[in-house]
Amino acid sequence: MPPTRTLLLPLVQDALAGLYQLDTLLLRLRNVLVLDHEGGPILVPDAEGVPIPSAPIEDVSEAYWRVLDALPEGTEELVDGTEEYPPNMLLLLSSDGGAVVHLTAIEVAESDLALLAAFADALDRAAGPRPGIEFEALTEALGELGREPYYQWMPEGDEPTVARWVRRALSPILRSPFEGPHGAADHEMLFKLLRHAEGCDSVIVDQDEEEAAERAMLSMLRAALPI
Repeated sequence: MPPTRTLLLPLVQDALAGLYQLDTLLLRLRNVLVLDHEGGPILVPDAEGVPIPSAPIEDVSEAYWRVLDALPEGTEELVDGTEEYPPNMLLLLSSDGGAVVHLTAIEVAESDLALLAAFADALDRAAGPRPGIEFEALTEALGELGREPYYQWMPEGDEPTVARWVRRALSPILRSPFEGPHGAADHEMLFKLLRHAEGCDSVIVDQDEEEAAERAMLSMLRAALPI
């Protein structure tokens, strides 16, 4: 079996939105974009995509979907706002019964995380001041994406703007929300809570557990949003 990593994640709607929106940008890089006879954009799915050194876009796309598939059923509905309390994930409740956050642990392949990290690094390189000849096509593609985003949630701006948006979108799975002086203790506390509550839809947490969850949520939001 290939090496895997277990990620403990608070399922924060705003922090995860970019991760689900990233599929459109990957589609644009994976396919050649041309104009039809009316001047509108169309995709040519059989054409060769944008070359990305160390992170072939076909492999990156497959890794991305495997990671999304590892998230519990209902996560996408939670993120897009169509389901506030989806089943199959643990909801943490405060002592007064208010919702704190949904919590889950997912297992993903180390190789998939490495591919997605290499993809983000390649975009940073392509958006930098001296990208090199092997990144020319990617730099050009990032510029086109920023000028004509086509969807309101896609990044609009120069090449670094697009690269930063991609890194923020990937941050929930590439950057641990358990960093800083409380990180290790918060992770241990919440992981133990999740393990002991296995099979439950919800669990009431004490003040320490609630504060640990809130710190992790804030860490995810800071990484995922331009704040």
